[in-house]
Amino acid sequence: MSELCILVRTAPYSKINAAEAVRHINGAVANNVKTSVVFVDDGVYCLKDNQEMGDSGFTSISAAVGQIIEHKDEMLKIYMHKGSLNECGIGSERMLSGFEVVDDNGLARVVGSAKTLMIF
Repeated sequence: MSELCILVRTAPYSKINAAEAVRHINGAVANNVKTSVVFVDDGVYCLKDNQEMGDSGFTSISAAVGQIIEHKDEMLKIYMHKGSLNECGIGSERMLSGFEVVDDNGLARVVGSAKTLMIF
């Protein structure tokens, strides 16, 4: 069971939500909060390798997401929803590595087992 589940639903360069999720993930890790992060819907774009923000006006969060994945441990679990990846049409070969892919049942298990849920 995790203390906190952070559900990331928005693409990284459409709203501030994904960047705020990254900020909250880092805060939870820094404060030793057992955290699960799930990327669903357009949030799976946050796990895309070689992100380009184009002329969106946003700062890239690619490096920050990569660092989170790289430094995960028993206090931080990272998941990506398989159905969302399929809906977005991104091949798994274009994604970062180091996270667990979950189906609908896995998604329900992760979200349902958390004491607190934050949605971005």
